[in-house]
Amino acid sequence: MVLFLIIDKSEVIMTISLRHLALFLCVWCFSNIVQAQTQLSPSPHRTISVQGSGTILIVPNQLEFSVAVEQRGTDTKILQQQVQKKVSDIVYLLQQNGIDDRNIQSMEMSLQPHYEYDNGKRTHTDFIFVRTIYVKHNDFTVYSTLMQALIKAGATSISPAHLTHSNPKQQYLDALKLAVEDAKKRAITMLEPLQAKLGDVLSVNEQSRQQPVAYRAKSMAMLESPSIDLPGEKGIEARVGVTFLVR
Repeated sequence: MVLFLIIDKSEVIMTISLRHLALFLCVWCFSNIVQAQTQLSPSPHRTISVQGSGTILIVPNQLEFSVAVEQRGTDTKILQQQVQKKVSDIVYLLQQNGIDDRNIQSMEMSLQPHYEYDNGKRTHTDFIFVRTIYVKHNDFTVYSTLMQALIKAGATSISPAHLTHSNPKQQYLDALKLAVEDAKKRAITMLEPLQAKLGDVLSVNEQSRQQPVAYRAKSMAMLESPSIDLPGEKGIEARVGVTFLVR
């Protein structure tokens, strides 16, 4: 504080100086209080984020594959008749092997022009007619034998097969439950040395999705040697990310 001893104006000058000093002290004290509260107050939302995984071991009980019938020629009407004859033979074969009609589905059809190239010139020669049949079967022991019979019945190609379960959705949901339980156990284990307690769940994120289990079909050459194909045990895995509050 600065004091001035000028008689006529001393009261005015002194009053102004004291007001400025008082304002400065108030601002300084308030800022120190706010800073102290910011440093000492604990965070209202302490959290811990963990990942968990769960696996369900199952034996697949269903086999899925597709069969394509292809025919090439110049007359599209004759092509369709030829392909339809082979498709009928294949469907009958599948039925004779115990496959229900509801598991023989989505018989797609396509007709494409075929071109040949000579000295850079493209010439339309004929057409390619294709029909595709999607099949589900639950008897793995006849897989190799069935593939051979399908080729003899007129199948042009057979896709690699996929081993699946009749109720894969429920199996995956069970794996998700295990993944959440695993995440909770991990969080509790990490907090124990810190003498902290696990609070409520703040968020849960699914980090996986249900995937079909691939099963490689045999090549045409390998099909000449029949064998029994066993599905084996497969795992359905689920992963989650969970954020908990910490008490």
